[in-house]
Order: sequence, then structure tokens, then C-alpha cells
Amino acid sequence: MQIRKDTPVKLKTFLGTVKSSKKVEERENYWKLIGERGKVIDDTEINDGRVLVLFSKNLNEFKVENHNPIKNSLWIKKSDLELDHY
Repeated sequence: MQIRKDTPVKLKTFLGTVKSSKKVEERENYWKLIGERGKVIDDTEINDGRVLVLFSKNLNEFKVENHNPIKNSLWIKKSDLELDHY
């Protein structure tokens, strides 16, 4: 699977799972975003294979941390993404 800039994607897991194995604070519960769509806006991989994804929805609605310079974007592991074929 090629994930490049402008690739439409959907979050299938977060950190490799569909739910957290530990109790997490509401603001860190990114598992709520599973199934949400977005677009890769920076395919330069950082840390452990993460790319910058701009989500279609306002992340504030999910009450998760949203502190990247580009609003509604998160660094997501490529392995947590699947191609979005609409």
C-alpha cells in the first residue's frame, strides 16, 4: 500500500488496536477517531512511521488533543491507516 501526500485515508486502528488496553483520559482517546476519514498532507515519516493526516472532521468535536500547527491534523502511524475508496 502506497501512502503518499494527498492520499485519502481512513483510520482503521490507533497504535495497532481498535481500543485502548489501558484507561486513557478523554483528551488522549484517539481510538474515538477510528473510521474517520482524512488526507495525508505530509508523507515525510517521523518517529515510528507516522505521517501527517488532516482529518475531514473537526477534532475538537471528539474532545481530543489537537495541538499540531495545522488544525485537525495528527501524526498517525501508516500501519493504522487504510486507503479510503469512499
